[in-house]
Amino acid sequence: MHEVLIIGGGPAGLTAGMYCRMRKMSVIIVEAGRVGGQLVSLYGDKPVHDWPGYHHIIAGDLAGHLIEHARELEVETVANQKVTALARKDEGFEVTARDGVSGADHRYQAQAVIVAIGGGAFEPRKLKLPGEDALGEDMLTYRLADKAKSAGRDVVVVGGGDSGLESAQAAHEAGGRVTMVQVLERFTGMESNIDQVHEMKIPARFNTRVKALEIEGGQLRAVVVQTKGEPAPARLPCDYLVVNIGAAVNLDAVKQWGIEIEGNQIKVDGHMRTSVDGIFACGDIVTYDGKYKLLLTGSSEGCVAANFAYAYVRKPQRVTMGDLYT
Repeated sequence: MHEVLIIGGGPAGLTAGMYCRMRKMSVIIVEAGRVGGQLVSLYGDKPVHDWPGYHHIIAGDLAGHLIEHARELEVETVANQKVTALARKDEGFEVTARDGVSGADHRYQAQAVIVAIGGGAFEPRKLKLPGEDALGEDMLTYRLADKAKSAGRDVVVVGGGDSGLESAQAAHEAGGRVTMVQVLERFTGMESNIDQVHEMKIPARFNTRVKALEIEGGQLRAVVVQTKGEPAPARLPCDYLVVNIGAAVNLDAVKQWGIEIEGNQIKVDGHMRTSVDGIFACGDIVTYDGKYKLLLTGSSEGCVAANFAYAYVRKPQRVTMGDLYT
């Protein structure tokens, strides 16, 4: 049995794991995808501008630093295992996680749990068009456009927020022939991203929806779009489709664990305690008065969650900073 089990291996979860180890606690991180969270699975090549000490650092590189730090502190991690059940046992909790490759179930025991699922609670919104679910990652992605897959291809980016704008930039820089499709009459991202897309002269179709996918022999050939006010739909050649139209929150599993939800987030107090004794939470998935979503605050919350998980498990007479380094 571990003293603490952390669900989620993004910045908040990794930081919580580090601080648990600094207090010499046994800890394991269970991550549904790749350890590093959205920094590697979603933002990979994107520069991060809000991490102290760096004017900008590539998201994947920042994840690498965090992962290496956790390894040096001997934080145990497992990847590609999605937690499907959490139940209280006599001495703590039993967590069941399903292997994303083999489908096998793994069970872990811990005295306390920290939920740090961040973007893991979010599922990308799809176009909901025939043939969409049959397309492989080499033809369709809901993440930031992969530069390596964009070169020399006809790339259509659906969405006009920051993710869509950054995908268009990445694909363009890689040598892709990029067209943006935005359902609104304007872009909705940051001015700097909009300016960059204009400077790159990336064509965009506004007030436009994707109506159909043209697929031949299992290969994506084009997308069919309809622009408001136009009499007929248009065909856009496309063999790499990037869909960045937001995400839908799925907290069904969390609700089954008996944790109180506020809106689409987990409600916590200043100690990162949830409504269930012994379960803490941190990162993008949590809400409290004054919550400000940043990588930095997510990591800070990870420290707080680890600190009070330590107090919950070890029950020291008092918690001091000196304990952190002994």
